[in-house]
Amino acid sequence: MSGAQNHMLEETEFLTCQVGEQWIGFQVKQVREVVTGQRVTEMPLSDDMVKGLINLRGRVMTELDVRKVVGLPDREEGKSSHVVIIETHSGEDFGLAVDNVGEVMFMNANDYEPTPSSLAPVWREVSEGVLKQGERVLVLVNVDRFIALTIAEHETGAPDNAVLH
Repeated sequence: MSGAQNHMLEETEFLTCQVGEQWIGFQVKQVREVVTGQRVTEMPLSDDMVKGLINLRGRVMTELDVRKVVGLPDREEGKSSHVVIIETHSGEDFGLAVDNVGEVMFMNANDYEPTPSSLAPVWREVSEGVLKQGERVLVLVNVDRFIALTIAEHETGAPDNAVLH
């Protein structure tokens, strides 16, 4: 393999989002789009972290509130969210409600570090690593582990506290 090919394998684009005070990143190759103002159909008896079902141009998918999954309080009254439509490796689409959407960042694998033990347990469980940017720590989220955590938490109870230590 040539050096250029090897270099391309190590480069990844991430969409940055904010949940509470925490910045997170989703791999762009798993992000279908970002939407706002979607009508949500509530699912009776569903867990608090499931906002409901959304219909996006004929595709019905589950919308999850990332704040709830990681144990943060509700958004302030009147604050809107952005919904990141992601595709898991199994091919299923989910909507992940986040507080804000930032930018698309191009990163080399050498730019990020292993997940520090100082992160809250829930972030450590879904993290592929972190990117330190001055005072900001961007958690690179493994979408499949995040969805699996949501399903597991729905069956076993509430997640650990999501505040950074």
